[in-house]
Order: sequence, then C-alpha cells, then structure tokens
Amino acid sequence: MSEPNWSDFRVVLALRNEGSIAGAARKLGVDASTVSRRLAAAEEAFDTTLIVRGGGDFVFTSEGLAIADAAEKMDATVNTTRINVRSMREEPRGTVQVACVPTAAHVLRPLVDEIAYKHDGLHVDLMSSISGIDLSKGDADVAVRTIPPKDPGLVIAYTFTWGSCLYASKDYLARHGRPETHEELRKYTLVRYGAPLLHAKAFGWVEKFAAPDRPATRVENSDSARVIIEQGGGIGPLFCAVGDTCSNLERVFPEPFDQMDAWVLYHESARGSHRVRLVLDAVVAFLRSKRSLLTGLE
Repeated sequence: MSEPNWSDFRVVLALRNEGSIAGAARKLGVDASTVSRRLAAAEEAFDTTLIVRGGGDFVFTSEGLAIADAAEKMDATVNTTRINVRSMREEPRGTVQVACVPTAAHVLRPLVDEIAYKHDGLHVDLMSSISGIDLSKGDADVAVRTIPPKDPGLVIAYTFTWGSCLYASKDYLARHGRPETHEELRKYTLVRYGAPLLHAKAFGWVEKFAAPDRPATRVENSDSARVIIEQGGGIGPLFCAVGDTCSNLERVFPEPFDQMDAWVLYHESARGSHRVRLVLDAVVAFLRSKRSLLTGLE
C-alpha cells in the first residue's frame, strides 16, 4: 500500500468543492477518467472508502469528509506560503543574513542601521565567524570571505582587497621608540598569530622578524590582536580597516605590507530575491565607498 501524498488530498478536496467528477476534472485541469483513477489511488493509499457512488451522484463517507477538511487546511497553508514566498522575493521585507569575517563585521556594522532606516521591514543579520558558511545550504544569503569561491553555484558580486599594516599603541611607541626599518623589528615585542593563520601573509609576514630571544604574544584572531596592541602589548599586524580606526593606534610603517583578496558572494538560487539583491547591492556600494579604508592606500 502506497503512502498518501498531496495529490490524493487535492483530488478529494476538488470533488467536495465541485460536487462532481466532471467539475473536479475542470478544477484540476485533467479529464474525468484521470480524476476517477486518482480517487481510486487515494482510497487505496488511505485504505478506506472515501466516496459512495450511486449513479451520477456520490456521497462522502466520514473518512472522506475528514480528509477533505484536512485538504482544505493544507491548501490554505500552501497558498499562504506561496504568497509569502512571492512577497519575500518581490518586496524588500524580511531578514537577509550576511556572513563575514570579524573584520568585515566591524566595517559593515553601520550599513545594518542604514538599511533598516531606509527600508522598513528589511533587516540584516551580520554573522561574524571564521567557520565555514555554506551558501548552497542556506546558512546565509550573502558572504564576505577571503577564501576563493570553488562552488560553481556561487556568484561573485564584488572583489576587493584588505590592506594590512603593522600597528602599535601611541604609548608603546613613546616608551620604546619607532623602528626605522623592518629588520629593527627584531628588537621589539611582537604580537603574532597562531599557526592556523600563518599561511596568509596578512598574519604570517611578521614572523620572519621575530627574534627567538624576545618575548611575544600569540593570538588566534585579529580581534584579540587589536586588544593586545591597544593595551601596549607590542607591535603587530592588523587590517588597515581596523587599525586606522583605532584612535590610540599608529602605523609603524606608512605603507601596507600586504593586500589580501576578498569576495562578496551569493548563491545563484537567490538571483530572484529582491530583498537579497537590495542588500547585496548595498554591501557592494558600501565597500566601494570604503576602498581607501579597506586597502589602506590613498
């Protein structure tokens, strides 16, 4: 015996609402023989008689009426869902999730309020994380990441770079002086990153200037590095978008030592969503306007 499916419920509902096989056939857009076959299949699936036939008339059994009532509720739910989904795709309302690395969350935070102010009913959730976010599984709608996209379903909306410089607190430089060359960094306390991040130049570049006989602090993320550098814990690398916005930090050397590629991505399944497109366009426009901050270049 097969399990009931939505088609079984639909044919029972059409028969009750239209009052005849011919009427149900018109409603469903099929011929009368198809309705009869579907009814027989529904009765087999439910393992009970749903309609008692008598000539051209028929009478619903109590089981048939119960199924018709359930089908009516299901139909209302389906229609409501269809309307809501269409509205979500056509109207800029609802929530759009933007997954990003912590540095991007710092930069994009003002945009969240700007979008909420301009578009009543549209909200942006910033998901700051270094863990993997799978756009194809709906973990987020938009992603700002530094890992090259490999999934063929991902669409690149914008490409930019994060510039990195070495920073120190004003107090630290006042106490210890400023190195004049990269090689002189060996005389200073350095804030360094943990092994998982050292493959990226933005985090690992400073390693070659670390003297084994000098103290150092190792951190697992740029937020921790910023805090320690602000506290006067040494010289360390930060993205310019972070370091240049901290009033008590200064660049140790004027020019960025690295430019890291980054991408704004979305999944192709979101192409038709107006709310996602609106947020996506806003993110891209915002990042473009912040190019000098992001790259650290004038």
